[in-house]
Amino acid sequence: MSEKTLMDAIYDRYGDDSDYQDLVSNSSCSSASTSPVTADSNNNLITSLPCVSFYIPETYSSRKAHNLNIRTSISLVMSSMGITHIGEVDELEAVCKDVLELDLSRNELTNWTEIRKLLSSIKKLRFLNLSLNKFLNDIEYQWPLLETYSTLNTLILNSCFLDLEVVESVLKRLPNLNELHLSSNNYERVTFSNNFVKDSIKILYFSNNMLADWCEVCKFGQAFPYLENLVLSENNLKNFRTDSMTDSVDNCSLFKNLKILILNKLKINDWHAIDQLREFPQLKHVRIQNIPLLESLTDEQKYYVLVAHLDESIDSLNGSKISNDDKENCERKYIRFFMDSNFKPNRYYELESKHGKLDRLADVNMDISKRVYVKIKYNDKQIYERIDVRQTVGEFKKYLEKFVGHPASRFKVFYIDIEACSMAVYGPEELKHTNRCLYSFNIRDNDEFEIDLKPVQVLHSTASEYQFQYRHLGHLHHHHYNSHINNNSYFQLPNGRPNRFKNRKIQSENSNSNGNNLMKRSKPGLINSSKYKSKENSLKDSVCTASLPADLSAFNSMRENEEIN
Repeated sequence: MSEKTLMDAIYDRYGDDSDYQDLVSNSSCSSASTSPVTADSNNNLITSLPCVSFYIPETYSSRKAHNLNIRTSISLVMSSMGITHIGEVDELEAVCKDVLELDLSRNELTNWTEIRKLLSSIKKLRFLNLSLNKFLNDIEYQWPLLETYSTLNTLILNSCFLDLEVVESVLKRLPNLNELHLSSNNYERVTFSNNFVKDSIKILYFSNNMLADWCEVCKFGQAFPYLENLVLSENNLKNFRTDSMTDSVDNCSLFKNLKILILNKLKINDWHAIDQLREFPQLKHVRIQNIPLLESLTDEQKYYVLVAHLDESIDSLNGSKISNDDKENCERKYIRFFMDSNFKPNRYYELESKHGKLDRLADVNMDISKRVYVKIKYNDKQIYERIDVRQTVGEFKKYLEKFVGHPASRFKVFYIDIEACSMAVYGPEELKHTNRCLYSFNIRDNDEFEIDLKPVQVLHSTASEYQFQYRHLGHLHHHHYNSHINNNSYFQLPNGRPNRFKNRKIQSENSNSNGNNLMKRSKPGLINSSKYKSKENSLKDSVCTASLPADLSAFNSMRENEEIN
């Protein structure tokens, strides 16, 4: 296997051969007083020396700067580059002086001496990913115990398959490490020495291993007494019992600082195991999904059963914040869920004593018929359709455009409940709100919809006045009128006029007025106005804002034409 250094890989990915030769031949690189590599405002690596220049995209950064509590986040991603060793220390220090994060996963590193050289060269390094490298378990001779590196905060050793004794030795040489990843290493037991304690570790990832006994996990509590975040997903754990431990050791004392616990895809299959989560005094956030205990429940049932069963101190479940109202509602649902069950968890009796004995909810059939058979009327046309009541009013009006021959904005739709109208309970109801679903009207088979075309407003302007003329009044029924009466100017059709047009309220305005009022519907009845009792009225005192022509003779002519048609 050919050897390849980290510097070779850097120039393979970010530089070119001429840059590399310039750097090798430039003796001032290692002794430069200023950093040859810095970051610009866009987080791109630049160099103050003419020998090397390469760009590192911001998307390569596996961390955000604020999470690491650092000023900048300059990262090198060198995974799967075939790196076997680090190379010259002085050269690496010159080029990577400001690098904070380094990903060396999926390479061919085997010797811990190379890691020593790496940490001594990149003095600002905070984050190091060594996953999927084949390190030897012999570290004592390769890395002296007194040689420590205090800047590194995060170390990832996933799928390295190191003995935990070797991991312990590595941790002793990294005094300020606070985040450790040991996932996917097939660990069945935790083999730290009995007296090993690492106070700085606060975050531990131990997913996808083979732990089956919680007592093995308790060894983490002994080794990392200030542990705050523990990830144990995809292990073989069934409970959190500490029975085999000494009487003085329990979850409360071992994990007194634990705040976040992630338990997805464990083998938990009884409620007693969930009860044991109350033993962690500071626990606030829990993730627990895909466990056998809950596999038969719906997503809603999983949520309220877990929220109610967990201790009241839990603030979030599976990433969702739990409010006080949510907690109380879930507790009541929990009581009703187990009310008729042969097996009732202890938590059921606790909540029953808190909320009292609850009544069963009425079994109401909330099923909605998806399609109903209705009659749709517009003027002299009518059709029978089977409509989907799950659609909104806006969608239904859009569907009716072809039948009406006008856009939805030009007509109104009224729902007629045949049964209610026959009993004189209430009349037709206008479908006003476009986002309202049709099923909310409780539509049944054989009910009706009636369509009324809106008037078109045509503006006529002269030097001193405006007149709106309504060209089409549409087909109206008596139940469409409103009862608002705002002034004394009205209009009434002559006797004998066919019932095509109903009485309409005419709002007048003085010729000196600057505003224009639109006609509103009024309730039927005789209309009393001396202004329109004779043809001699020339409308000098008012300008009508409805379909009233400029004089009554024109109106009579229009009426006669419509009667002939």
